[in-house]
Amino acid sequence: MSAVKAVPYGIISWLLVCLILASCSPAVLEGKDHSLMRSVDQMEKGASEPSVETLVQAEPLELTIVMKEHYLDGVVETTTKKETIWSMVDFWASYEGWRVENQELDRIVFQRQVEDISPLTKQHGYFGLNEDGELAVFQGIPNEGKVIESFKPIPVKPLESKRIDVLKNGIKIKDSVHFEQVVHQYSEEKQM
Repeated sequence: MSAVKAVPYGIISWLLVCLILASCSPAVLEGKDHSLMRSVDQMEKGASEPSVETLVQAEPLELTIVMKEHYLDGVVETTTKKETIWSMVDFWASYEGWRVENQELDRIVFQRQVEDISPLTKQHGYFGLNEDGELAVFQGIPNEGKVIESFKPIPVKPLESKRIDVLKNGIKIKDSVHFEQVVHQYSEEKQM
């Protein structure tokens, strides 16, 4: 029977930390922020070895999440929330389909294009003419509402007075298909 020497637990832990650090990218090794690091106390009571720092996060990560949704009508809805993250894999999976616009240490801004009109426009949106004679989306009837988004200028001269009156009174926006039809119809008018 051969004698096997026992390797002290501290040396095994130290070797594991070295392997982990060696496999990290240079950006991780050069970082100055050690707020996510904690010390693993590998000393038994009375031992004089120092503790070893690891990249293991001690507690869940708290982030401020900003989500910007860009709609066809030009409206951008922004939602901000605090989120506790226990698993980065699960976190990134929950934002599939979103694009990162900006990322900071404690804040991430996501954005995505929504192929629909905004809920605001669905409820209160009207097409009309703004002061400059451009096709615009109003929140409310054009005479009383405020402009949400302006589009291409409408060539007012070739339009029949009936069509101009319809725009001055406002065209209620029904849905995204109707929205695109009206924009297409009025933006393709040719001046004579």
